[in-house]
Amino acid sequence: MQIELLKFPYSYMEYEKILQIRELKVLLPEIEVLSDDKHNTIISGERINLDNVKELTFYRAYKIDGISYPTRQGLYEKDDTLRAVKQHTRYSTHGIHEYKGKFNPQIVHAIANIFGVQRGHKVLDPFDGSGTTIVECAHAGIEAYGTDINPLACLIANTKVAALKMDVEEASVRLYELKRTLSQPMTINIPEGDERLKYLSNWIPMEILCMLESIRNEVENDDPTIRNFFLVVASDLIRDYSYQEPSDLRIRRRKSPMPEVSFLEAYLQKASKYLQKIEQAQSVEDKSFFPDNHALNCDIKYAKPFGDIKFDAAITSPPYVTALPYIDTQRISLVWLGLCSASEIGRLEASLIGSRELLKSEKTKWPSEIAENTGCLPAEIYKLVCSMNESLNENDGFRKQAVPTLVYKYFTEMKSMFINVRSMMKPSGLYGLVVGHNKTTLGGTEYNIDTPYLLAVLAQQCGWQIEELFPLQTYKRYGLNAKNAINRETLIVLRNA
Repeated sequence: MQIELLKFPYSYMEYEKILQIRELKVLLPEIEVLSDDKHNTIISGERINLDNVKELTFYRAYKIDGISYPTRQGLYEKDDTLRAVKQHTRYSTHGIHEYKGKFNPQIVHAIANIFGVQRGHKVLDPFDGSGTTIVECAHAGIEAYGTDINPLACLIANTKVAALKMDVEEASVRLYELKRTLSQPMTINIPEGDERLKYLSNWIPMEILCMLESIRNEVENDDPTIRNFFLVVASDLIRDYSYQEPSDLRIRRRKSPMPEVSFLEAYLQKASKYLQKIEQAQSVEDKSFFPDNHALNCDIKYAKPFGDIKFDAAITSPPYVTALPYIDTQRISLVWLGLCSASEIGRLEASLIGSRELLKSEKTKWPSEIAENTGCLPAEIYKLVCSMNESLNENDGFRKQAVPTLVYKYFTEMKSMFINVRSMMKPSGLYGLVVGHNKTTLGGTEYNIDTPYLLAVLAQQCGWQIEELFPLQTYKRYGLNAKNAINRETLIVLRNA
């Protein structure tokens, strides 16, 4: 049998081409590749498993005897409104809420295939973020669970997965009702002592805040899946319509003009757009096909939230050293949704692995921890931290002064994570982590931190076996934060030894 595999029309990055070949070797081990170019791959074999052909990530369709059949990925990514410059990353429910630092869903799908994950297996994402892993696994009918210490991340992730089974017709009717309600003039009173509304009124124009509160009140008693969908869509727009500068990762006052499109128009357009995307995803598979994947709000360093479940594989994109300020970026949404009070934002930020913030109690704790290497970190990591400490001088500001401590804290906490996750894995279970490299300058000395390598060494100390460090290219970043962008990432592959 000879089959023509049809590629997507965008240009593939080098790592995508390599993952493409690896998928073929795992899913179709007995085939011969006759030719491969920009548009297609011709394969042949006596027995070709067509079910596995349908699971390929980087092909939109396959052709047998001149008749074309779509792959599952081709059906999910089908969107005639987008330019085919690079792979679509907001298909299905993936784009309901933007989330800084998330990885491309195609990478998750490809890793799962290369790891041999299939229906009947269980996958863990210890740093689930906005749910890319558990959504992609749901697309393939694979059971998956995630954890994240950020309650907003868990809400977004669970909303994305649940929306795959949502009654789109009922949600569309509800959207029409919301349009009528939100078109009416609205006012709110801020009661004395209401810290939530007081905080929000400082960061959101009153007209927008009235509309947000109306949305919240309107959907409060709706079906939880529909309610959360409408709340998450609204949350995604808050930054753009707030007094916070949208292009700045930190919470700084706005300098750019407000959007020309009204909040109501943007909200209705986005909700309608994603109802259509959900309907398209449901046309790929019946709603009953999607498993009840979910994320739990807990600390993966210590928690064992899934009882006796042993996982076949884990796939994640963990925070980097001095990670993105996830909480600062999302604090308005966290407060609006009632997931965190304004007074607790700092503590939540500091609790994240890779946080750039230190609590007062930690500022006295960590110097002694570092001096004694209480965390028993590997020599490569400890020498790096000591070198950073020695490089500091009086010209380094308070944030630079904290970097060696933050680096030591990061690897100490990642060590706890590696130990905990390993206890949840089946023997020989594979763990894939997509991690970026870091750089910083202290005392005039530039440090290029090879975080993936150091994490691999740390994992090995915790009993994991290093299978591979596979480089991934990233797309060039532009704009305000381009100079701090991660230009290199690595897929770390570990095995539970």
